[in-house]
Amino acid sequence: MRATSWAVAAAIVSGAVTAQANPFFIGRYGGLREGPTDTGPFSLYWNPAGLAVPGGRIGLHVQGLMRHATYDRPAGANDVPPEFERVNAGKATASSGGVVPAITGGYGFEIADDYVLGVGAGFFIARAGVVAWDEDLAAPEEHPGAVDGPQRWAAINTSLLILSPTVGVGFAHRPTGLSVGLAPVFNVVSLSTVRARNPDRSERLFDQGGTLAEGRILLDGGEDFGVTLTAGMRWQPDDDLAFAFSWVGGREYDVRGTGYVTFGVAPETTADARIPLQVPHTFRLGADVAATDWLVVRPLAEYSNWSVMDRQVVTNVDNGEALIIIERDFQDTLAAKVRFDFVLNDRWVLQLGGGYETGATPPQTHEPGLAEGDSWHAAAGFTVDLTEQLKLTASYWWHQFHEVEVTDSIQEPSVNGTYTDRRQYLTVDLEVSL
Repeated sequence: MRATSWAVAAAIVSGAVTAQANPFFIGRYGGLREGPTDTGPFSLYWNPAGLAVPGGRIGLHVQGLMRHATYDRPAGANDVPPEFERVNAGKATASSGGVVPAITGGYGFEIADDYVLGVGAGFFIARAGVVAWDEDLAAPEEHPGAVDGPQRWAAINTSLLILSPTVGVGFAHRPTGLSVGLAPVFNVVSLSTVRARNPDRSERLFDQGGTLAEGRILLDGGEDFGVTLTAGMRWQPDDDLAFAFSWVGGREYDVRGTGYVTFGVAPETTADARIPLQVPHTFRLGADVAATDWLVVRPLAEYSNWSVMDRQVVTNVDNGEALIIIERDFQDTLAAKVRFDFVLNDRWVLQLGGGYETGATPPQTHEPGLAEGDSWHAAAGFTVDLTEQLKLTASYWWHQFHEVEVTDSIQEPSVNGTYTDRRQYLTVDLEVSL
């Protein structure tokens, strides 16, 4: 089975990021300054209403990621016969890291005394990842597929990349402190995935005649393009208080690529293939409250309608045959976060943050692929004015997912077992005032 070309492309753009999020969400632009109240250059992503600020700005963002995940597949919970425990049960691990860049810029024009018109453009990678589970190099040679690990019936390698060039406009009415904004987002999607598969969707290794049965199905180079919108409003009645709301539009992508199918020792066949990729609408609500001269409290809330993702089926376009069926049955997610800005002096601001997020994946459809449980995070960072024109923001995040134990898997083959996941992020942002 040949390597996926889009896995290589994703590695070049996103630094071989390994993730397992909703799905593969990595957007943390501006670090702990994130959110719909942001008026920095990355307001183009969070809330284009924040573009309506006089003057010009350029923002550069770099994010480093590290992740460690495990999946322990017990034999008894998945009806694995004793003679196949060594190859169809046990613990799989995934550990790696990467670097993700982004850039944005904008300019705000003062119109008379009461209005500001802001425009902006940027390039984001808010959803991306390359999931590559560690190989079991000690696997028995008589079972060649076992080198890919006990999770191979759900995921061997998966790569997802959504490139999002964006333009936007914001408009502010100074007397009321009200601003609104709109940003079209031009999403270029690529997706590749490979899994172990048998025609009967079982995990048997040999057929009745003793011939190798385990095969592989690869969706390679899947692509689609779609335009979504980001819109928002911001209200700042005075210098000590601001409220904001933003909406990021969702979309279902029809990702089409080439399917490579091998069952046992049969020759490899190819077919035009397609898979739906549903990305939800996301709503964000935030506030900035200056509690004292030295403390700003910023609560945030977020909702995403992940219930739009019911199941994913890789389909042969020519005959409608289902090559891979993945049950999702996702549920909507909620997140509650809080940020604290401690103003140390005219140049330095210390930032702390934390939050809790519900996961989209219920236990019965959890699997070592596109899945995520409930999680919490804690973060610390700072912002410093290096010069009058140059501002640096940096932050470190620890993101811990609850351990998930699955006992009623409806995937075929079943993926009962225990899942763990933790991630770390380091974000660095430079803002240049023009």
